[in-house]
Amino acid sequence: MKKFLMMNHNIRIETGTPEGDRFGFTEDLFSGWLEYDSENNIIYLHYIISRKKNEGNTTALIRRWLNMGYDVRVVMPRPIMQHILTKLFFEKSFEMFPDQYTEEVEVWKSTERSYVE
Repeated sequence: MKKFLMMNHNIRIETGTPEGDRFGFTEDLFSGWLEYDSENNIIYLHYIISRKKNEGNTTALIRRWLNMGYDVRVVMPRPIMQHILTKLFFEKSFEMFPDQYTEEVEVWKSTERSYVE
């Protein structure tokens, strides 16, 4: 089933900023950017590179966000990220980002099972 969400007024947050640090998206561990939809409490992770590979930092970051009650969504994840998201019970869907893409794009989103430790 495809669901569409029109993005409005989301806040872009990058690593190396105070906002990024508040989300645990710190420059010492990651490089990348996300968008935060404060009206719906959704974190859209658009791009992430782990600076310390194979240490579980990306999984820990996503779990932290889930434990904080955020609806977490990952935009067009690469295969290694899809592997992580599958373990966390995320589901593949599609959404529109009219400010960035002309067509719907793949988005993996958290499910109720994602919040269970």
